[in-house]
Amino acid sequence: MDIIAPARRPGRRPNFPPEFKRKVVEATFQSGASVSLIAREHDVNANLVFRWRQQYQEGLFGPVSQSATLLPVQVIEVPIDLPQVIQSPPECHSVIVVEAGKAKLRITGTPDPQTLQAVLQQLLR
Repeated sequence: MDIIAPARRPGRRPNFPPEFKRKVVEATFQSGASVSLIAREHDVNANLVFRWRQQYQEGLFGPVSQSATLLPVQVIEVPIDLPQVIQSPPECHSVIVVEAGKAKLRITGTPDPQTLQAVLQQLLR
């Protein structure tokens, strides 16, 4: 692996070549990579590397390096047995109001018939 060293001029800000910037930025995109660690390895400020990453994504460093290669992919359809879906009865927007003495019962939707019968028997005693 060749290391491209940045060109340094005494007393001035370094002028990093695009190849160096691209190499540093692409290293930060590797799985598990730490931007600050990679910046330290290349003797560059991490904030500068973050700016380079943004510029890289905007395409300011030219075309993507040729080291990126596409791999062949094969898509295989696998049949999946889905559980049978039980359809609920259609939603009803009706309201039943039962008043017995001081008690008032309001039922909305579609109640279970057995539960409704038990509640009404207790309410109307």
